[in-house]
Formats: sequence, C-alpha cells, structure tokens
Amino acid sequence: MIADEAELRKAVELARLIAREAERDPRWPTLALILNRGVYTRKAMRTRKRAGAMPPIVTVIIIVAAVVAAALAAYFIYATTARGVRQVSLTVIGQPTLYAKQGGGVELRVTFKNDGTADVDLKDSKIYVQDKNKQARSFMPDTSITAARLVPGNSTALVYVCTESDVTLDSFPDGALATLQTKDGYQTSFAVAKP
Repeated sequence: MIADEAELRKAVELARLIAREAERDPRWPTLALILNRGVYTRKAMRTRKRAGAMPPIVTVIIIVAAVVAAALAAYFIYATTARGVRQVSLTVIGQPTLYAKQGGGVELRVTFKNDGTADVDLKDSKIYVQDKNKQARSFMPDTSITAARLVPGNSTALVYVCTESDVTLDSFPDGALATLQTKDGYQTSFAVAKP
C-alpha cells in the first residue's frame, strides 16, 4: 500500500512537470488541458483515509459498556424495590390483657397479625410494659413457644411472662403502654388492659 502511494506521488509529480512544460510551449495545449483537468474543474482527489469513521472495536466496546450499565441500573432498581416492598406490618388483634400468673408473676396474652409482605420471627421477641412508676418491665415469650414465625396474612396468639420477681398485677395501670421488639429490630406499640 505504501509502495502504491509512493508510485502515485511520482506519477503526479511527473504529470505536473509535463503540464508546466506544456504551458510554456504553446504546441501542447491539449496535453496541458488533459493533465490539469483536476485543477480546472476543482475536483477533490479521492483518498483511502476514512474521515469521521470509528474502528469496529470501539463500536463493540461502546455497545458492551451500554449493556453492562443498563444491567447494573436494572439490578439496582429491582433490589431497592424488592427491599422496599418486603416489609413487616404487625397489628394487634383484640385487646392484649395482663393476668396474674398462678404461683406469682404476671403474664400478658396478645394476638398478633402480620399484615405486611415479609415473615417475622417472634420467638426471641420481648415486650416492654410501662408500670405505674413509668419504668419499662420486660416480658419474655413463654417457654412453650418453640417456633413463632409469622407469615404474611396469618395471626398467632402468644403468652409473654414477666421475668422480674418484684412485679405484680397491681404494678401496672389499666391501659399501660407496651412495646414489642423483635430480634430483627422491628417494633410496634400498643396498650394493654387488666381484667
């Protein structure tokens, strides 16, 4: 290819030299017109160089980068939407009630319903009930609770027992504030009653 370009340059230089000689000598006017046709008609010379075109590898790299960027954006949108949609929403059904436990102590009977879209584990949950002195008293799930995974749409009745020895039923006012806290960090508050 380079040899062709060099030969082409030599041919062009030779043609120009002949054209200059023909202009000086009036005997060759037709030759001058033929050799200088590009000059008189102002036609652009064709070259093999592509102007403004991208190599194919650059096009492929741009397409791959665009596909990867679109996939990452789609994954981000899906992941954030899935996290936002899957939430726990516990509601209390009926009236949670405090009872005096036989043998001493206080128990709380409460029924929860999961109105959310994610499961919630109530096995290691705690309920804190505010006593007459505005102190939070801890209630733990009854030992009979082995698995309390509450799926969306279901409800379950649970019994919580106060683990503190100095607490009696008279320690709590009627309508005391209670807060459920799960091991996953979910919290909900409700009022409790006494019989």
